[in-house]
Amino acid sequence: MKRSMMFVYGALVTLGCTASFSPAQDTRAQAIAGMRKVDAKEMDPSYTRPAPYAQQLVEQALAKHPEVILLAVHATPPGHKNLIVASNFGRIGKIGDEDDMRCIRTGKSNLEVNSTGKHFEDELILQDASGKTIGALGVVFNYKPGDDKAAMEKIADQVRDEMRAKLPDEKRLFGPAS
Repeated sequence: MKRSMMFVYGALVTLGCTASFSPAQDTRAQAIAGMRKVDAKEMDPSYTRPAPYAQQLVEQALAKHPEVILLAVHATPPGHKNLIVASNFGRIGKIGDEDDMRCIRTGKSNLEVNSTGKHFEDELILQDASGKTIGALGVVFNYKPGDDKAAMEKIADQVRDEMRAKLPDEKRLFGPAS
């Protein structure tokens, strides 16, 4: 018996049965375009360029993990507060907010579905190779109800662990790309 399928007005039709489908997930560019605007008071105007090695780590992680749509490294550069030092969406110099700092202080991940319900974020501590906490890592995925959050957490842990293996200490984040 041959089954035929076709899309009709946003529904998948198979042998007279219909099943709705979700709109396409955000691309990285769409996710970035949909981010809220950051207020000037949330920024450190004296920190405007990504930390070279941290930015390289972000780019490597995004190349290896296409399911990650947004990625940011929060750390404390010499002479500054904790802030975003590398990301794929800009905001370099955005000062760490209460969620960022709580993650770093407690060592516990912040897990949340954003207000639109389209993205799941795992913010977790970033450590150097010795296990010392050196900041936080924000890892964002596309999300729809029913998606496996535990699987996304596992990927975020993998991204963090891959970075950790390449970080002998916090200073390395701010060193040259290799």
